[in-house]
Amino acid sequence: MGDALFILLHLALVFTPLSAAKAFYLDVDGGVAEWYQYLKLALIAWLLAVLARQQRQPLYTVWLALFAFLLLDDALRLHETAGLWLANQTVLPPLVGLRPRDLGELLLTGMVALSLLTALVLAYQASQARARCFSQFLILALLALGIVGVGMDMLEQMATGWHVLHELLIVIEDGGELIVVSVMIWLVYREAREVKGWTAVPERAGLQTIAVGLALLAVCTAVFAYLQYSTPALVGNDGYYHAKMGLLVRQQGLTPTPPQLPLTILNEAEFYNHHLLFHLYLALFAQTDPALDGGLALTQQVKAATVILATLPFLAIWWLLRGQGVRGAALWTLALFALSGAFLYRLSMTRAQSASLLVLVLALHWLFQGKYRRLLPLAVLYVWLYDAFPLLLVVCGVYFGVLYVTERRLAWPVLLYPAAGIGIGLVVNPYFPQNLTFIARHLLPKLWDGSGVRVGNEWYPYDSWVLLQNAGLALGLFLLTLLLLNWRGRRMDGRILTLFVLAVLFGLMLFRARRFVEYFPAFVLLFAAVSLSPLLVAWAQERPLRRYAVGAGLALFLLPVVYTVRDGHTAVAASTPADRYAAAALWLKAYSPPGSMVFQTDWDDFTRLFFYDSDNQYTVGLDPTYLSLQDMDLYNKWVQITRGEVQQPSLAMKERFNNAAYVFSDLNHDAFLREAAKDPGLQEIYRDESAVIFAVQSGETTE
Repeated sequence: MGDALFILLHLALVFTPLSAAKAFYLDVDGGVAEWYQYLKLALIAWLLAVLARQQRQPLYTVWLALFAFLLLDDALRLHETAGLWLANQTVLPPLVGLRPRDLGELLLTGMVALSLLTALVLAYQASQARARCFSQFLILALLALGIVGVGMDMLEQMATGWHVLHELLIVIEDGGELIVVSVMIWLVYREAREVKGWTAVPERAGLQTIAVGLALLAVCTAVFAYLQYSTPALVGNDGYYHAKMGLLVRQQGLTPTPPQLPLTILNEAEFYNHHLLFHLYLALFAQTDPALDGGLALTQQVKAATVILATLPFLAIWWLLRGQGVRGAALWTLALFALSGAFLYRLSMTRAQSASLLVLVLALHWLFQGKYRRLLPLAVLYVWLYDAFPLLLVVCGVYFGVLYVTERRLAWPVLLYPAAGIGIGLVVNPYFPQNLTFIARHLLPKLWDGSGVRVGNEWYPYDSWVLLQNAGLALGLFLLTLLLLNWRGRRMDGRILTLFVLAVLFGLMLFRARRFVEYFPAFVLLFAAVSLSPLLVAWAQERPLRRYAVGAGLALFLLPVVYTVRDGHTAVAASTPADRYAAAALWLKAYSPPGSMVFQTDWDDFTRLFFYDSDNQYTVGLDPTYLSLQDMDLYNKWVQITRGEVQQPSLAMKERFNNAAYVFSDLNHDAFLREAAKDPGLQEIYRDESAVIFAVQSGETTE
């Protein structure tokens, strides 16, 4: 189903005006379909590793090496790079429409195939009959992969001038590869199941489970792609900062040059990248410097990364529900799309909240399974991923308390493993010990801060009506679940009580800050699914005809998906254009000396300026408290200047703001612009329809 979905999506994008989402074309390097294929190849390699370890047959080891090579070749473009090198090192003439590099790729592919074939022949002679029989089927599938992957690729190059034929050959090649690899998964899984005795596992834990998981992955990816590509821009502002940091990690390594915010707690001496693992993930996609094309390519690259990351919490939720024996776990998971358009909007941001939700769901799954040791490495990764890692202790603390209340036992490993992991993540960290200072100065004020500094809207609560619009269905499902539990007289067990408490906690957090809409609907859905699934099954078994009522009820429950996804699509489509400030920022990059201090009149303009120009220094960015925590008097002066309350502001810019050389402002700061026009120390040097740039002169008064 997933293969068919990607093929149909490609055809729709090519032959209709539906979208220009290049990341979802079958033949785009680094596209979503290609990453879907990587996942399948990795699954095959894992199954073959299980076989090789269990049976000690040479054939399984050779097959493992072959599929590991295929995965690395696809991910790192090995044969393309080697083919180009061979074409440059030798004289390969064009032949029947093939370029020299195509011939180079073909020759090198043949050499690798010959080597692997030799190894297969030798391993075949040294292996037992079972491994030989399995290999015969896999060889046929491999030949089919070679025909569609290599043969069709050559035909595709010959048909470049014939649009329709060329696109159909792309579908045959790349779509055929998807299908053949799915067949290979089935072959390898069948062999592993029989060798390992997996036939004793319930049916839905077998091949059907893999098929459902892949189909769910494809559906969730398609929905988030529909949301993400309703705009060419990134959703929200912070994504531009994260995209550029991902590119810098790719270019400079794990600890790249930090953003130049010398007046804030993110100054070079104290900088802590509290999204390190997230930026490392984005580095897999980020390839193109915005200075080369105005940011178009980098924006699209990280949009694809965002779509993939947004789907993973849904898969984790399905896996948790399935592990808890919830009937129709996939349908319950899809129902999450119905609960909140704001939830879908938040997950569509190029930010770490999708990964954060993924971590918390995995933690819950392992808590319910009693696999507490896995919480230690998970906690280490969470610390490196996102500064919301204390939420892991909240989840584990709730489960610890529930176990004590319901079973009267103190399960200390529930707390000790994640606490130890957090400690390790904090200490074994490229930014230790400044990360501890940052956490104390940044996170604690978010819990209680009487400074009055206005931060981003996400830290403030929704109005009552807006809350109902954005989370009303989730609240309704929560109340309905409580009502049905009481009606059927069902007592809450440890799992249900844990999910109930977590839903309440995240609900209270949502009432305080709208950003927690990225968690609340998910925990409500988990609470409802685990609580109601046994009730619905028992009720349906009392009378056979009730099964149809349950099915109809689930279908009706999925109807709001259409409206909620539409709301999310509308919100995403309203994102600020991707090229806002692009011309001004690129002009500043081109004509200002690197390291110049740029005074901004809005703190949230920093992300877009940094996206295009990471060479200059900036007054404040990412969060206004980063400046106020470093120097409250300086922050107050910055506010006064931006509001037009300071006459001849160039004097203060030179004296207080690190000898600022330029001022960047949008055109909405009327009061400031009036003062700037009267200030002889500010000379307007650039203006377009969205921004103005001033050069700060000596600052000496003319009076």
